Amino acid sequence: MAQSTMTEERKAILEAGGFNVDEAMKRFMNNEKLWTKFLKKFKADTSYENLVKAMEEKDQKSAFEAAHTLKGITGNLAMNRLHELVGEQTDYLRDESSDFEAAAAMMPKITEEYENSYKMIEEVYGE
Repeated sequence: MAQSTMTEERKAILEAGGFNVDEAMKRFMNNEKLWTKFLKKFKADTSYENLVKAMEEKDQKSAFEAAHTLKGITGNLAMNRLHELVGEQTDYLRDESSDFEAAAAMMPKITEEYENSYKMIEEVYGE
């Protein structure tokens, strides 16, 4: 089994940024290198940008798809704070009885958490 190279300093930074490091290490078989690879892929993922665009265009269906994708990615990466926010937003957008305005009102907090997560990945792993 691969060993984690997670230092206490890295762990503290990431956990302060809303990541659940212990959960991530379980999901990634205690292989920090593999988790890091996927965190770096997160930075290239376009789901957040798609969500922003769909919300600006008031496109509920596309917003749901983007939010749902982002929810899945953040859940798999144990980015718990962002995952919880996007999960709540996904519920608002889920079907024709959706509350688009409530979902739209969440965007400032989601944006703040997304940017914070992005910065944490850069701070801890560079690039």
